[in-house]
Amino acid sequence: MFGKSKRKVATTPTAQNDQYRLKSTGRRVTLLEHLGGGDVRIAMDSGRITRDDIVSARDITPA
Repeated sequence: MFGKSKRKVATTPTAQNDQYRLKSTGRRVTLLEHLGGGDVRIAMDSGRITRDDIVSARDITPA
């Protein structure tokens, strides 16, 4: 009656660390994907608008 449940509990996946900052401005960005040639695609919020851009991987640092 009050035994352990045999139902599996859904686990939340561990969050990948995709939060970075631009070295030049310190603005927080999200890493979307790694592109060839050392470039990465990032997304950033400016107000209520989300923008994406391509920058060098050397231009960002982990947040």
